[in-house]
Amino acid sequence: MRICGAVAALGAALIALAVGAAAPVWIAVLVLAAGAAQLVVAVLALRGSPLPGPAILAPFAAPTAVWLAALVAAPAAASSLPLGPMLAETGLALGAAALLALGRRTSAEPRALPALLAVAASAAVVATVATAALAGTNAGAFAQPHGEHGAAVDAPADEPALEGPVLVEHSGH
Repeated sequence: MRICGAVAALGAALIALAVGAAAPVWIAVLVLAAGAAQLVVAVLALRGSPLPGPAILAPFAAPTAVWLAALVAAPAAASSLPLGPMLAETGLALGAAALLALGRRTSAEPRALPALLAVAASAAVVATVATAALAGTNAGAFAQPHGEHGAAVDAPADEPALEGPVLVEHSGH
C-alpha cells in the first residue's frame, strides 16, 4: 500500500506543480509549496520512512483546500485554475493520503508478486490520470506535439517525384 500511495503522491505532486506554475501569485505560492511537500512525502514513503498522520494529510489536502478557498474568496482567481487537472490532483492526492495512511498501519512485508502487480497497476493508473491532467494545464497547452517530428510535404516541382511524402525535419527541441 505504501508504494502505491507513493506513486499516487508523485502524480499528484506533478500536477500540483504544473497547475501552480501558471496560477495567480498568491495561489501559486501555496499550491507550489504543497506540490513540493507532496514530492517530499512521496520520496520518504518510497524510502520506507515512517510518517505521522498530519505529515501525510496536510500536503495532500492543501491544494484542494486552497482551490476551494479561492473559489469562495476570489472566484476570478480560482477560475484561472484548470478544472480537470485540479480534480485529477485532488483525486490522486486524497487517494495517496489514504493509501499512505493504510500502509502506515500495516507492518507486514508484502509478497513479491502481489506487490509488483500492485505497483504496476498503480503506475498505469497514475500515468493515465497525470498525463491527461498535465495536458490540460498551461504548460500542456504550449507543449510541442510529439510523434510529429517532420511535416509531410510534396516534392518540389523541379525535382523528380519520390515515392510517398518527403519529410522535413524541424530544428531543435
